Amino acid sequence: MTKIYFGCDEIPRHWEQYFALCNAIELDLEQLDNLPKRETLNGWRVKSPRGFAFILRVDRSVEAELIKSAGADSSELSEGLHQGLEATLQRASALAARALLIRTPLSFSPGQTERRLLEKLGERLAEKFSRPVIWEASGPWDTEFTRQWAAERGLTYAYDPFLAIRDEIGFLHGDGAFVLSERAGLRREFDRYDVRRLLDNLGSYNRAFFMLRGRFKWEYARVFGEFLGYGD
Repeated sequence: MTKIYFGCDEIPRHWEQYFALCNAIELDLEQLDNLPKRETLNGWRVKSPRGFAFILRVDRSVEAELIKSAGADSSELSEGLHQGLEATLQRASALAARALLIRTPLSFSPGQTERRLLEKLGERLAEKFSRPVIWEASGPWDTEFTRQWAAERGLTYAYDPFLAIRDEIGFLHGDGAFVLSERAGLRREFDRYDVRRLLDNLGSYNRAFFMLRGRFKWEYARVFGEFLGYGD
């Protein structure tokens, strides 16, 4: 049976209220005024319910160094990137993170250098982190090809699942990662029928991570919880 994690991208003021709504959180520590100490991260882990998933975004230096190397047409992972990974892995250990998240911008296009950098990054993380490494790209990466290419290199490609359904792109096996925000067209919010249809397509996955964003994320979380029997 597929284990489904769903969570928002905002750190709440009261963890208890958040834990009652979601079973995961997309955690970008560098959005905070000060990076939490290891003791603080340990405290968050201890407070969280059993099975709760922290999806930890990598240290921003990792993403910055990827972009820098690609701009210099270098396919080697820099020392700064390695340092950022070590900092990330220490935080991930304190949180017992279920997944890491890497985001690349529009400028990080699907060229040979970028692919080689991602391949080496996947190899490096495979040595250090035994759980999913989610990669979300803003560049013109073809979803159907890229997600299989990424999976073969230890990365879980994140994409909009409704666009995949619209384009008749079938779902894969193993781990899946999805970004759910606002839909295109006149009706901006996904409804219960949409979410039910989506969940019915996930039977081939072992784990599926849903990152809920945008104006309607809290409503999406309530719908996911309703269908999955989570929360109050």
